[in-house]
Amino acid sequence: MILGTLCLLCSFKKGNDYILKPAGMFFAFAGLCAIISVEVMRQSVKRMIESEDTIWIDYSYAWSFACACAGFCLLFLSGLGLLLLSMPRMPQNPWESCMDAEQEVE
Repeated sequence: MILGTLCLLCSFKKGNDYILKPAGMFFAFAGLCAIISVEVMRQSVKRMIESEDTIWIDYSYAWSFACACAGFCLLFLSGLGLLLLSMPRMPQNPWESCMDAEQEVE
């Protein structure tokens, strides 16, 4: 997340749009790491409850579980959004390629 934020800040500061692609990849990867860690936690709680050593009457996931899932959604969607934003402009005419298209002037 820190590397994605640094890339995002550098792209806004200097106007380098090519830094948006690594920022998007960093954010998407951070989201995937978050959901993997949430799933590992969920599986370990499930295994602990199903074991014969512990007797549980009732259990529920806390607010931190919901925050982690919401964080995954935000990170992953912002990463995909940045990747879509960093893609080159589609050509206007069907017979020109992306490389032949005129560059956008800012």
